[in-house]
Amino acid sequence: DSVCQAVQRQRLECQVHRVETADGYRLSVHRIPAPRNPRCATRQLRPFLLMHGLLGSAGDFVAGGRGRSLALELHARCFDVWMGNARGTTHSRGHRSLATSDARFWQFSWHEIGIYDLPAIVDYVLARTGQRQLHYVGHSQGTTVLLVLLSQRPEYNARFTNAALMAPVAFLKHLSSPPLRLLASDSSGVTMLLNTLGLHELLPATSLTQVGGQYFCSATLPTYALCTLFTSLYVGFSDYPLDRNILPRILQTTPAGMSRRQLQHFGQLINSGQFQQYDYHSPRLNALRYGQTTPPSYQLANVRLQLQIFHGTRDVLAIQADVQRLVRELRNSRTQMYQVPGYNHIDFLFAVTAPRMVYERIIQQAWHLDATSTVAAL
Repeated sequence: DSVCQAVQRQRLECQVHRVETADGYRLSVHRIPAPRNPRCATRQLRPFLLMHGLLGSAGDFVAGGRGRSLALELHARCFDVWMGNARGTTHSRGHRSLATSDARFWQFSWHEIGIYDLPAIVDYVLARTGQRQLHYVGHSQGTTVLLVLLSQRPEYNARFTNAALMAPVAFLKHLSSPPLRLLASDSSGVTMLLNTLGLHELLPATSLTQVGGQYFCSATLPTYALCTLFTSLYVGFSDYPLDRNILPRILQTTPAGMSRRQLQHFGQLINSGQFQQYDYHSPRLNALRYGQTTPPSYQLANVRLQLQIFHGTRDVLAIQADVQRLVRELRNSRTQMYQVPGYNHIDFLFAVTAPRMVYERIIQQAWHLDATSTVAAL
């Protein structure tokens, strides 16, 4: 298990928990238990749940190593850290009755991750820890699925103390990533190509991608510059160059796979400018599913949380105008918005400065909320 290997390299305990969703998907959830030392024993802290973005996995939160990765920083500050792996990714490829070779296994978008995977993981973590609430951090699609869950099942608001949304993805009208704009502009052509090739799963982790990443993107090779250029075209050109040694480590766990419908659903958001459910491109099918001929928008007014929202000025996926629209739509939440100068879409995971510029704010708020609730309970 590549995630536990990264954790154990830091001489920390790593656990893998199995969670089954209501629709039969079998997920792995990684856990780094809170330190067992006197300094941490006196703190009454709620657990953290971290949720990765598209093509990512729990590995996103540990790849940078100690002093760099969010999960390891939270652990060092006494928190019990849980990391989800969405259906279809490297560590969550099981199902009660479907094999991954069956096209029906892949008939999901991030909507299903929001309404099935996330509540199953949240319920499991709360049951295992005996807590009533947890802290949440999502990156990219990890923010999308939280917004889906709370829009569709508002009773889940009560199970979160607060949430931090890093590079949030809901409205994508102003997205300027050239490759993603190109894919969205010819979505019917892309669908036709995928149908012709019979592809339902995209970019799974294979030994070829892992070895290829190690070989082509090693810091000592001339092809390293091509790797960083290709990455930057997708996520934005950062003011903080990646540590040359971290890219091969990232490519050990990324890409972790996704369904074609996840990509298509994000493409629909780019084209529509709305944050809405999956469009079946058929008034009849939409009417069967939704009771109306067009897909309904997610009701963001149902989200009632204390939110920290972080976005980078160099992010070409989560553009400032779209993030500001999201904040306006979250009218029943208490939002604090932080603009991080020079950050692209993945700097929130891998930048050397992320612990100081982002994670410290997340930790301080969690400490404050947990200390306040402890005092209130006395």
